[in-house]
Amino acid sequence: MKIEYRYGALCGLGLCGWVLVEYALGFHTTSLEIGSYSGYGSMIIPAVMIFSALREHQKIRHGILLTKDAVNIGFTIAIVSAGIITLFMAFYNSVINPEWIDAMVEWQRRKLILAGATDDQIEQFMGQNRRMNNTLGQAVMSFIGTTGLGVFFTIINLVLLNLFKRQFRA
Repeated sequence: MKIEYRYGALCGLGLCGWVLVEYALGFHTTSLEIGSYSGYGSMIIPAVMIFSALREHQKIRHGILLTKDAVNIGFTIAIVSAGIITLFMAFYNSVINPEWIDAMVEWQRRKLILAGATDDQIEQFMGQNRRMNNTLGQAVMSFIGTTGLGVFFTIINLVLLNLFKRQFRA
């Protein structure tokens, strides 16, 4: 199996595991305030997977990592992992924990009320959330977000590997 597909699958499965751990710890049910931040920690998974894949590819190529290869590998990892987490989140949102989106929106609504938001502001917020926070909206945002993060981390890793005197050729 090619490096990028293996690491893409590992990344996607790692992200699925992260969501399940959050769920098991109650971050999507009883501790929504923690859950509103804990998802950011999952960004370490694609960062590490892309870095590891690039380093492995570089070792196979005897220290040479072409920029075009790095971009290809990182983007493929991002697409593969995005496909996996998107399918998983559709399953999660409809089967495992179908109430969590409504619970999160309600928690955010209560925060707005406590902050003194007007009824119009609250209604506007709720309307936006109804349009975006459904299975399709979550799937699209999950795919775009995971792919975007993958591209971002590929660029960061290219810079880091370059700073550490790794060889690059355009």
